[in-house]
Amino acid sequence: MRLGPALAFILVLASCCLATAQSPLPTFDGAQWIWSSPETDGDLGSLSAGVSYFRSEVTIPESPALKSAEVVITADNLFVLYLNGRAVGESEASNSAWGQAKRWDLTGLLVPGRTVVGIEAVNTLPGPAGLIVKFVAELADGQRIVLASDAHWKCSQRDAANWQQPDFDDQKWPPASSVGAYGARPWGHVAIPPVAQPGGEPVGKVQKAAMEALEQAVRQGQVVAVTEEAPPENFQWPDAVAFVGDDCSLYRPYSNTGNSYDSLSVTIFNPRKSRTFPEHDLPAPMKVGRKLYLLKPARPGAQPRLLLDAGRGGLGSPSVSFDGRWIYVSMAYDGDPFFHIYRLPTEGGSPQQLTDGPFHDIDPAELPDGRVVFTSTRIGRFEEYHNPPARSLFVIGADGSGLRALTHTIIFDNEPEVLADGRILFIRSDNFFDRGKVETLLHAIHPDGTRGYTEFGLDNGPEYGGRLRAYLCGSPAPMPDGRVAFLSGPGITVGRPGFPASHLQHFGIEAGDVAALPDGRLLCTTPRRVPIEIAEGKEKRTVQDLSYEKLGVLNPGVVPPAVVVLFESPNGPIHSPVFLGPRTRPLLLAENTRQTTVEGARPTGVLYCQNARLTKNTTAGWPHVRAIRVLAGTGLTTRSSHSYIVHAGNETVELGTVPLAPDGSFAVEVPADTPIALQAVDAEGRSELNEMSWIYVRPGERRGCVGCHHTRQGAPLCETAIPLALKTAPVRLLGEGRPHRFRGNNAAVTGLMELQFDRYREVAGIDRHGESSDPLATGADEVAALVDQLRAGGPALRISAAQRLAIFRDPAAAGP
Repeated sequence: MRLGPALAFILVLASCCLATAQSPLPTFDGAQWIWSSPETDGDLGSLSAGVSYFRSEVTIPESPALKSAEVVITADNLFVLYLNGRAVGESEASNSAWGQAKRWDLTGLLVPGRTVVGIEAVNTLPGPAGLIVKFVAELADGQRIVLASDAHWKCSQRDAANWQQPDFDDQKWPPASSVGAYGARPWGHVAIPPVAQPGGEPVGKVQKAAMEALEQAVRQGQVVAVTEEAPPENFQWPDAVAFVGDDCSLYRPYSNTGNSYDSLSVTIFNPRKSRTFPEHDLPAPMKVGRKLYLLKPARPGAQPRLLLDAGRGGLGSPSVSFDGRWIYVSMAYDGDPFFHIYRLPTEGGSPQQLTDGPFHDIDPAELPDGRVVFTSTRIGRFEEYHNPPARSLFVIGADGSGLRALTHTIIFDNEPEVLADGRILFIRSDNFFDRGKVETLLHAIHPDGTRGYTEFGLDNGPEYGGRLRAYLCGSPAPMPDGRVAFLSGPGITVGRPGFPASHLQHFGIEAGDVAALPDGRLLCTTPRRVPIEIAEGKEKRTVQDLSYEKLGVLNPGVVPPAVVVLFESPNGPIHSPVFLGPRTRPLLLAENTRQTTVEGARPTGVLYCQNARLTKNTTAGWPHVRAIRVLAGTGLTTRSSHSYIVHAGNETVELGTVPLAPDGSFAVEVPADTPIALQAVDAEGRSELNEMSWIYVRPGERRGCVGCHHTRQGAPLCETAIPLALKTAPVRLLGEGRPHRFRGNNAAVTGLMELQFDRYREVAGIDRHGESSDPLATGADEVAALVDQLRAGGPALRISAAQRLAIFRDPAAAGP
């Protein structure tokens, strides 16, 4: 029984040599551990679970006659051995079976002539994988024929009919990768049985065990290798797809070049040249090209038809309306300095421009009510880290009218897509102003911008040191059953929003994009490796690069997983595939925002926490925490002349402090559409714990949480029927009076105040001084002026004076 068309076999192609010495008992001396993944760069721990296939051949002469032949073999974890298509035997069906090699007598199985050795090797768990084999045949005159595994053998991760047979054409199979000589770690020296068993044992238990292991690996969220396979009979090809060609994206080289191009890693950080990006500072689609193509029918042999040509400009991020009639695309047409949103009929025609102005409008997607959500720089701010234009989400009508902002960020919101439940899923780059965390995550909001939740992101707990650029995600693809596929570090990850990270499925594939099909399968682009020459002074060297030239279909519900190629580009890389056809329209969600009814009043919303002490950060001084300080961030509207590397920061305003109720709850009314951050402080205002993400509320929204890091799969325990903070009106913290303002974000990496949030709040004050009209006023004079405000000013000035006096830490402010 075979594993199936999606599993790859590696056939060992061994070099042959003749010797005249007497044959000793077979050993692995001179053999190498091999596998089929040259891209590991020596990191065996990064190998996925999966199956590989090896081929080799040897010639047995007519004369002198064959006297004896044996083979010793093992694989981490399982294997099946074939000679000319006939099964010789298999390993034990145990993950630890590699520690005891198999030894078979092949004398009765060999005949003079060409003999093909085929080996199916299975890595049942992510991590180290390898195959080692040595064949020794002794002739009647004492000569020996030896085949030992090395990097000359051929291998494949793709199953093929009759791959074990001598007449199979393996010319397109690449060479195997040597992962270590015999004796290398982690395997060391493997025990060899003292007596050879007759070859020709029954097989089948390894293939059954391998299938069960791969199914379990998928269920448990382990990385499972995806192989390329030929289309099976009755394969369902998509009706039509569109994709972007004439790729002109800005990439950093896949391999380090040793020249100035490597510096692009500061602003261009898309692993394996895909649409996964933990940081991307350019206000354009993640990938761009100059031409949009239609492939109909979407199957091998069909020729793509040009739908749209951007001329000297660029286009990207295409999407399709739910009725299948329109394609939305972001395009800077024929030299236009800004990207705008266009739409055109799916069968082609003149594009209709929907947005305009000196802004970049990218990543359009249709909402269930017919409006279009997109990413734009028209929010008018500069991001606080590297200082490029910030990007937030906007909506317009199908004709371009009714422009409205959904998110009000000072960071990056990208690639919105609509979930099956009607919410908008998008990529948020969370570059927090203390520079304690730079990460990307998949965030979801209602179509009015309310009820934002992080759906997919790292779950490392409270320690942020290892989170810098750690979670790779991109190209979100909502599936019709409510799950989401997206690009990740392993390749493609599939999961259900709100479920713990252990429920995610990881498919090990070098994918450049991913998009959902209506039947639950996925479109994806895959690369081929191409050599490129890198100039180093007068010398040149060759490195391997990736070129995404294949478009395929992946079924994540089939084990083992495999991709079927439906199109191979003859004209260079392609990207951003989308399905062209009608899809189920998601749910239409009700509006949750409520604009203020008082003329001239600033819109506000409410933030509520049931228990701030429900957190994984148990090292904080929680017995000392008495209140929550609320901070608001104001994005910069001017840009540094050195924005490429500077930490520009933002203006941070101290809105006020709310006492923490005995049960850990608090509720505050804060300005709407404003980035908000929180600090847990002690009775003297010293920070014990800093919240490390921006929070937002829309006008009239009442947004709550159960506690920091608390699991979303369970409700917290309640000491009282109604949390204490909800028994009174929320505390109004609107930054009234003259609140303390300071520069958020450290001025430089590894600077004096690096990662010292509360200290920087004190030394980088914008309005700490200046209350006295005397230009020669001392610190004591300024404290005295604030004390006067504290005692005689209006309510707002008294509150802000008290907050600012806390910065000075002068006991004179306490009075007699």
